[in-house]
Amino acid sequence: MLFSCKKENVINSNSTICSFQKNIGGSSDDLSNSIVIKGDFIYVLGHSNSFGDVNGDHYLIKLDLEGNIIFEKTYGGNLAEEGVRIIETSDGNFILLGITESYGSGNKDIHVIKIDCNGVVIWEKYFGGLADDTPSDIIETKNSEFCISATTESFGAGARDIYLMWIDQSGNLVRERTFGGIENDGSSNLIEIENNQIMLYGYTRNFGANSRDLYLMKVSSIGDSLRAKRYGGSGYEESQGFVRTSKGGFLINGHSSSTDPNHNMYALEIDSNGNIIWENNYGGALHDGGQAVLINNEGNYVLLGRSMSFGNGNSDMYLVVTNPNGELISEEIIGGYKNDIGLDIIEYKSFYFIIGYSDSFGSGDNDAYIVKLKK
Repeated sequence: MLFSCKKENVINSNSTICSFQKNIGGSSDDLSNSIVIKGDFIYVLGHSNSFGDVNGDHYLIKLDLEGNIIFEKTYGGNLAEEGVRIIETSDGNFILLGITESYGSGNKDIHVIKIDCNGVVIWEKYFGGLADDTPSDIIETKNSEFCISATTESFGAGARDIYLMWIDQSGNLVRERTFGGIENDGSSNLIEIENNQIMLYGYTRNFGANSRDLYLMKVSSIGDSLRAKRYGGSGYEESQGFVRTSKGGFLINGHSSSTDPNHNMYALEIDSNGNIIWENNYGGALHDGGQAVLINNEGNYVLLGRSMSFGNGNSDMYLVVTNPNGELISEEIIGGYKNDIGLDIIEYKSFYFIIGYSDSFGSGDNDAYIVKLKK
């Protein structure tokens, strides 16, 4: 088994150590998309074609902090399911958000499952129209509702629109809204801010976009659009992750072809009014892109993505650490000789836990891939 944790550039004296890497799956494709940690246990949600239904099911893995598997569970019907996001709820349980083709009204619908810490289903709901409706994020709001962001082809003004919906603690629909123009619009992530307002991060090909731009929209507690701004250049931008900064603004991560036709990891920080404080590109001559972001306990910015410019494989996990001004501190390349993609990251007890999928290691085509890095 080949595994590298290669430091491309170190500016400070801190070192990063690969504590463990874990590949989980069977003979077919198995991916992990989202991670939470609760009570010294790791919960990872993705989807599996190896276990459950052959077309694919939601795939939940519970591990301890050393990577030992506590249990694996699948959820779904006779058609395809894909797990997108897992969050802990205020009552100590979990919400699984995903895509279903087995249930609902259309080709792809929004699937919401509430489970306990042992993976037992408390309730599940389906939402959507006759066409494809695919979710991207879910948060529990301060007024005890769940807000879900999605991209819809069933509702709205264009071929694809931003779809926001609020459900109560039992999974019942409270209200829904669509946003967008005649071209494609879509959602990626949500953050609740002051006054129960929502900041939505996504993309748009409308409103003056040259190709496809990053799109940040402020929405009221009842779903009215309060403000929206585009970010990007003349090329194609892809929205992935964002986080609130200590200054009240936002750190955004994604892809951009505006400065490199093969794509760079593209990050920018904006203030609370949506004005750009700084923006930067990271990567090399080939395809590089951002997938997730966090601000670590030292206040530095951690950008997770993938890179074809560095490393040994077709694509490797790409971990970039910058100071709060976006200036590079270090780059890490993690992976083997095939494709290894990082999709989500969390910091816990002086470690980074990164999840995604790997074609370099494991027993199948792609396996769920979990890496623990000591800071």
